[in-house]
Amino acid sequence: MGRREGTGKLGWRWRRNPLRRRSDLVEAWLGLVTVVVLCLLPLFGWWAGQAVDRALQRVVRSQRSERTLVTAHLVPPPGGHGSSSGADSDPRHRERLRWTAPDHSVHTAAVPVDLEVWQSDRIMLWTDDKGALVPPPLDAATATTHSVLAGTAAATSAAGLVLISRRVVLWRLMRRRMASWEREWARVGQDWGRAGAGG
Repeated sequence: MGRREGTGKLGWRWRRNPLRRRSDLVEAWLGLVTVVVLCLLPLFGWWAGQAVDRALQRVVRSQRSERTLVTAHLVPPPGGHGSSSGADSDPRHRERLRWTAPDHSVHTAAVPVDLEVWQSDRIMLWTDDKGALVPPPLDAATATTHSVLAGTAAATSAAGLVLISRRVVLWRLMRRRMASWEREWARVGQDWGRAGAGG
């Protein structure tokens, strides 16, 4: 018996009754739609992440095909072999490097340290087909990480938008209810006044 009464209280907005207003039905539908949309948001996040992953994997393949890792050699400083101090003996403190591009052209330039790749005590540089220095290509693992973050951000942002929209609609419904109540109380107050005068 108590269970039936509890169920009735939860679903009273769905049944026709003299106390139910239009705003009550709108609120009931709004709650149902909100629950359904929130349940579907993980699927939306997965779809968004997959879309980003496909795009980034294309970038990975494109950059891998357009960029080449070449060996670079230190260019001795002009005017001798340099200082014998410990800092100068470290080749990573040298700036000018020489490398041969995939098109067999030779290049010499001062290379930023963040573009150098060290492999087995060798300096490697990423270049394009003509030997111009380029950043390292995007790797597949990083692309996957970015896609997961993008999917999570999409689902979270959508959830926030849904909840904020629900709050705005509920606020508008409450304002309409308050205005309706004020009109009802004003009409009832006038009736009470007439009844008092008649008594």
